[in-house]
Amino acid sequence: MDSHHLSLSFVILAAGLAGLLVGSFLNVVVYRIPRGLSVSGPRSFCPTCNRQLTWWENVPVVSWVALRGRCRTCHQLISIRYPLVELGTGAAFALVTWGWDGTIVSAAYCVLAATMVAVSLIEYDGKRAPLSVAAIGTGIALVIIFVGAGRQGHWWLVGGSVIGAAVGLVAVSLLRARDPECLDPREFGRSTLVVAGCWFGGLGLRPTAFGAVTWVVVYFLCMLGVWTTRQRTAASGGVIATGRSAVPLLNVPLVSALALAMPVALIARG
Repeated sequence: MDSHHLSLSFVILAAGLAGLLVGSFLNVVVYRIPRGLSVSGPRSFCPTCNRQLTWWENVPVVSWVALRGRCRTCHQLISIRYPLVELGTGAAFALVTWGWDGTIVSAAYCVLAATMVAVSLIEYDGKRAPLSVAAIGTGIALVIIFVGAGRQGHWWLVGGSVIGAAVGLVAVSLLRARDPECLDPREFGRSTLVVAGCWFGGLGLRPTAFGAVTWVVVYFLCMLGVWTTRQRTAASGGVIATGRSAVPLLNVPLVSALALAMPVALIARG
């Protein structure tokens, strides 16, 4: 293995470890933002007994395993989603770094991936993610893309990312004008269009085409799943008051489809 591959492997590993830490922060964002709490303070705490956690109780994945998935004080179960988010974010960062060969643009796409994770989880919980979360994440990513790609003269990447984000923002505005309240969870996920627009805009036509096909297929399958669930519940005499499936991925088909289409497009880029 030559020095280039060794260097890239190290960068990918470092990105994956950084993703674990970012994933831990995203768990805080997902819990606090919908509740109107600050993400900067106080320190992480147990939502049951309100005890602030020590530093060693906040080590990604390791702490959850060491504590056996329970709070040290009140012994309340800690959802397995916490370590899964950390692992998932770490894997996403590693994939992005591989896809962009460890360049500065990798950092921008890691920011977009983290933003997508945060927005998706908020909406999987049945809450509308503020557009500000997607806007801040996309804005930071665009600055990094401008610096990284612009320095190498890849202005097509800068232009594509800006245009993609702008298209996503216009789409969000049009959808909000059509339905300002957006009470149906199946119509959630509008803010993810800004993140996805920036993501696809920098990948080029062929990867975007692969992503578009994936989006259509997954969206259709999600809607089919919702329809099937409703039919079965109706046939058994049950009542679905909110029209929601018990499976979070089906509850928000737009988010689910984009969350799968984005990595597919990146892998298609090669």
